[in-house]
Amino acid sequence: MFWGPSYCRVDPCRRKPPVPKFTLHGLWPDNYTRNLYNCPGTRYRPLRDQRSIDARDDYWYDYFLPNPPSATGNWRIEQRFWAQEWSRHGTCSQNVFNQQSYFNQAKTLMFTYDLRSILFNPKKGIPLPWPRVSEVMSAISSEIGVTPELRCRYYKNNNMLVEVALCYDVPGRKVMNCPGRGIVFCGRRSSRIYVPMNFKM
Repeated sequence: MFWGPSYCRVDPCRRKPPVPKFTLHGLWPDNYTRNLYNCPGTRYRPLRDQRSIDARDDYWYDYFLPNPPSATGNWRIEQRFWAQEWSRHGTCSQNVFNQQSYFNQAKTLMFTYDLRSILFNPKKGIPLPWPRVSEVMSAISSEIGVTPELRCRYYKNNNMLVEVALCYDVPGRKVMNCPGRGIVFCGRRSSRIYVPMNFKM
């Protein structure tokens, strides 16, 4: 999941961003040792009704679109992010999920845990805007019970939290510890990272 206020600092957003929240990057199958990419499978079937498009756009947000996706627009452009996630990642799980169940599962997992409430809880959240990596990891793992993966990007001479990944078993029913160190480009567990609260630059 992208943390929107961070993502729009490293990759300038074309659309007016939503309220500060986590939005889905994708649901990526792997074989426990590496991510799987570009598997043969069915082509992406676009959403055709506006209500479904708006609902998915609310949590699976394409920051690079100049305008919200529309049922009357060119789906190859306006649903490109979703199509890419399916063709690059979703097809690799097609023996478990067809396209509809893949997208349904992604939505279900997206809303299983409220990372925003976990990290920004004023009573027991992380010390913002410069928590240590260990504090972010602990806040999530103490609430969920497993180790997440944190992904940072370099921004103005500092590491900034951009994504949080949660890992699941193959059917997507049980959350599990993410493999490896669980930290990508964030430094050591004792390192401080920048976590902006809003979209102001």
